[in-house]
Amino acid sequence: MPITEIGCMGVKPSLDVINDNTTEGEILTKLYEYVVTAPGGPLRVYWGLENENPSYLWALFDWDSIEDHEKFAKTLGQEAVKDMPKILTHGLFTKHIAFTPSLPVALQSPMTEVILAYFPSDDISAQKNAAISHLKNVEENLKSCSDIGPLSYGWGVENDFPIRGRQENQRASILMFFIGLDSIDAHPTFRKTSTFEKLLSLIQNMEGIIKLEFFSVNFRSLSRNAETENS
Repeated sequence: MPITEIGCMGVKPSLDVINDNTTEGEILTKLYEYVVTAPGGPLRVYWGLENENPSYLWALFDWDSIEDHEKFAKTLGQEAVKDMPKILTHGLFTKHIAFTPSLPVALQSPMTEVILAYFPSDDISAQKNAAISHLKNVEENLKSCSDIGPLSYGWGVENDFPIRGRQENQRASILMFFIGLDSIDAHPTFRKTSTFEKLLSLIQNMEGIIKLEFFSVNFRSLSRNAETENS
């Protein structure tokens, strides 16, 4: 089953890891160029800093299956990340999300709004199904908004995601959203729309929700057998 690996990492102070003209930026881009050309590597990779807190780097990798990711990690993974300690402080987590198919378009938009919704780690299959059915209505509303691109969302495969701003031992299931925006200038306007408020309200009223966070990222991307995109 197609799956997306997702990770969040801390960036060392004063480093410009998104700028290819810096040593640290070159290290990061070469890493992602390596993984999308290496045998058995991911189909696509996306990376970018949080605009609100650029000390956090997010990276996502599209795989045909979790097994493919695990196999690559065991064979070539260590070689791929050998220089990461030079530019990153630590990894906050590496997990997997089963996103809706519109994820690549959402992440390749000029700006992407990211929403994290945390839920108890218990099995909440009924609540998950109910949430997805409600989200389909919001997805239709987003299509009618100018400057708004696709919405992609999905539940975490694992149920032990660390909760932002909470103690390390506090873990949860997660529902993640990525909303593509047609321009960087559209971002502040989008956050003031009734559609965005409705989406946040819908999530906040979901049964069992623990915490809600949102931020924005300008993602770069690479695809297997393709040139760098959104660079």
